[in-house]
Amino acid sequence: MHEKGIKRLGSQLFFMSPALLIFAGIIIIPILMSMYYSLFQWDGVSAKIFIELDNYTRLLNDPILWISLKNSVYLTLGALVVQLPLGLFFAIILSYKLKGSNFLKSIYFTPVMLSTAVLGILWGQIYDPNFGLLNNLLINLGLSEWTHTWLGEEATALGSVIAVVAWQFIGFYIIVYYGALQGISEEVMEAARVEGASEWRIIFNIQIPLIWPTITFTVLNCVINSLKYFDLIYIMTGGGPNNSSEVLASYMMKNGFRLMDFGYGSTISTFLLLFGLVLAYLISKGLGQGTKKFQ
Repeated sequence: MHEKGIKRLGSQLFFMSPALLIFAGIIIIPILMSMYYSLFQWDGVSAKIFIELDNYTRLLNDPILWISLKNSVYLTLGALVVQLPLGLFFAIILSYKLKGSNFLKSIYFTPVMLSTAVLGILWGQIYDPNFGLLNNLLINLGLSEWTHTWLGEEATALGSVIAVVAWQFIGFYIIVYYGALQGISEEVMEAARVEGASEWRIIFNIQIPLIWPTITFTVLNCVINSLKYFDLIYIMTGGGPNNSSEVLASYMMKNGFRLMDFGYGSTISTFLLLFGLVLAYLISKGLGQGTKKFQ
């Protein structure tokens, strides 16, 4: 029996090894290398200079780092508040199999499929202060005092990007929640209706508790993806004006590849990793209590 167990483990490792090697090559090894480089002063060309924890001391005293962290938290909260409730709302509506629901699912999911570069250019045109659709719409509605240089003002740049990020991924969460709702037995729903439960009670007392594990997954997915978000910010604002839309991922890329400070860029990436892990752990613990409550 022991010999069979060893053979089974060996065969499992043999078949898993390609995936494990790929995972290690693109995830584990780069993370370890980044932690290693964070201990050096290095421009990517000349010889590395070992400076121990000086980069971490610099990080703690870097005001732009804390601005970037604050903006990353705002981006994450904005994504959570907009994407998940709206995604769940539209998924519940679609679950009633209304006429044209398949067409609506395709429409909702379209932004997810579009290239981020295309979205950045498109929304850059919409936000344009001179001929952009948003300002022209406000002027035509008699709200000219509400017009702004949306991506060029410190007060509105980050919020404008958050709006696009939130809009882009609502469709993804609609599909995820819709799939989870389809897994609920129709007999359970009909039994609740026969007992006189209103649709609101069905939603909050049956549907949401039964898909709570999916909600936990989407919250963690939204938080992790929002923390590492970079490309749309790089295209639309470049982190400006005056670092008002800078986030941790864009600040890391700016230090590493624009300023050629790979040591400090690696330090920021290590900080981002640790911050994300701690946040994900706290969220999973908190939402896990909800899972136990509904079981």
